[in-house]
Amino acid sequence: TECSCNPRITDTTTKGELDSMQLLQLRVSAALALLLCSLAAGQVSQCAPADSPRLRFVAQLSVNGCALFVHDTGASDGPHLAVEPLMCVTDSLRGIVPRFDFITQQLYFSVPVLMRDAGMLAETQRQLQHLSPRSVSFATVTNISVSADTRSSVWALGFLWTPDESVATLRLGFKRIVVKTDSSKASGSRILQESLPLQFFQSVYNQLKRSDDFGSSPQEALEKVKISAFIISNGSCHEVQSRVMLQNDSFIDVSVYKQKFLPVCRQLRFTRYVKLENCSARVHQRLDIKGHFLIEPLLCHNVSSLSSELVRYDYSRDMHYLKLDLVLQDEATRDAVRTQLADLSPRSVDFMRLWTAERSVSSSLSARFEVGPLMASADWRSAQLRLLCGTFTKCRDLRSAVLTDPADLWRHVQWRVTSLVAEQCHSKSSQITSSWRMKASEGAVSCSSLKSCVRLHSASAPRTAAFQILPDGRCFVKFQQRLTGRVSFQRSWTEYETGFGDSTDFWIGLSAIHSLSQGGATLRVEMKLWNGSELHAEYAGFQVGGASTGYRMTYREMLRDRLNVSYVALENSKGMRFSTMDRDNDVHRGISCSNRWGKAGWWFNACLHVNPNGLFPSRETTDGSYIVWNSGSVWLLLREVRLMLQI
Repeated sequence: TECSCNPRITDTTTKGELDSMQLLQLRVSAALALLLCSLAAGQVSQCAPADSPRLRFVAQLSVNGCALFVHDTGASDGPHLAVEPLMCVTDSLRGIVPRFDFITQQLYFSVPVLMRDAGMLAETQRQLQHLSPRSVSFATVTNISVSADTRSSVWALGFLWTPDESVATLRLGFKRIVVKTDSSKASGSRILQESLPLQFFQSVYNQLKRSDDFGSSPQEALEKVKISAFIISNGSCHEVQSRVMLQNDSFIDVSVYKQKFLPVCRQLRFTRYVKLENCSARVHQRLDIKGHFLIEPLLCHNVSSLSSELVRYDYSRDMHYLKLDLVLQDEATRDAVRTQLADLSPRSVDFMRLWTAERSVSSSLSARFEVGPLMASADWRSAQLRLLCGTFTKCRDLRSAVLTDPADLWRHVQWRVTSLVAEQCHSKSSQITSSWRMKASEGAVSCSSLKSCVRLHSASAPRTAAFQILPDGRCFVKFQQRLTGRVSFQRSWTEYETGFGDSTDFWIGLSAIHSLSQGGATLRVEMKLWNGSELHAEYAGFQVGGASTGYRMTYREMLRDRLNVSYVALENSKGMRFSTMDRDNDVHRGISCSNRWGKAGWWFNACLHVNPNGLFPSRETTDGSYIVWNSGSVWLLLREVRLMLQI
């Protein structure tokens, strides 16, 4: 395309006939023409398809308050490392004034964006010394394009830059410009539509110049802008996407990592699901490093921070919003997980770093509120999520509702997390998680309201069974529970057959368990240690035979994706008949296992690896006569235990 860079006055017009406004318009036209020609020259590049090795993401660094993304070009004589353009706003935007484009008749702001800096590159080279790179340089970039969220009032008018310049100019317009006339009242704002007659420009300009809306909250405007570009490497083009970020900005939109390539981690195995106070953690073991365990990013809501959080206002969207703080990693959780991994003798326990998070929002929530992007802190220890409410009243009411019961919000938002492991590979979680642990109500569920409980009624149990609903919606009936020690479990065969206990410590009876488990059911064992750690395990196909079989117990398999214990302790009881202190059905030839180990009733072998009906402890002890669970290497003394069947 031919580019004419010499705009001139036509033959029919003389300079004397031009007023000052027309002359200014011509000067602006000339400047724009020269600029466009320069841009065209800088953007033209031959770009072949990316048939060479993909750029492999190496690291994200923070240098002088700017985020840098580094890739390995995949060159055979490497590693040769390429740094993406900085896309960092280093100048203060407070006091930035609007301008007027006489050609397009638009108001806009010009934002200087730092693209490359020799000092920052030198610091990057220093931070990457451990990789022994052959070279570290800024990537050659072409075909830069800029866009903005269509729902935002921000309008991305252009990105002006040539490759030999260190600073680019981002030009932002506003589809609607909000001018506050009364800073104490949102209702005192004036909305100016994008079409603006020239004769009104001066008065509006003066109002905007006095307004600090853009300078006081530039992040809200800049985070709506997305930049796409192509990195040229080994003769091929590789598309990257980025966002303009403020220097020393403490939060980064994690969606920028979606386009960055990393191999999948192969040396990880899911180990355990650890319950925390208000959410849960998934733990993996590294197969290539003995005793090394990694925790997925938590994404747990720090609801305590909401009590001091106020409703905020996004000028670029003309909407109020609520900011929610999420925890990605913390020392307390690391210590709690390490404790619950004690049976595995961990050498180290660390967090994986958040890479991306796929979000699923229910239609009920999205119909009333808009969920903003997930923004991670620069140290990857926390994140923020915005809920745009529209009006101040809606945000205020939402804040009150979340403070009252966070589950009312978080049951509508679910995550599937992809984590970064040692800056080398990524691991995508196989499970969808929530930012809040959906605890079941402590109140008993009416048995008549659950059709599946017909089997329990037919078993003629002597008491109303207790139920528990898990966060995933599954319903279980408890057939054994030990919480207080008020009820003795040193009972006869008849008592174990018919059941005994109160509302907190009970055994519903072998005949009822036989009825509930006919055809096979999922058994869930929940345990609590003296240090407060909570363990659980599930077994598929659990079944207890009738009286004629001695209430023989069996199961099909242990569900390894639904456990956080390392040893199949129940396997020792598989296929055994039930024994009590007055009826010895175990296979030990010399003693009665029941009488030897606390006079408990259980499916003893010769003798036990688990004893949930043993003596209730008043202090921590490893005596097998008390309620214990064998982890393979050590005996775990239980403070609480319950056995449940899925219905």
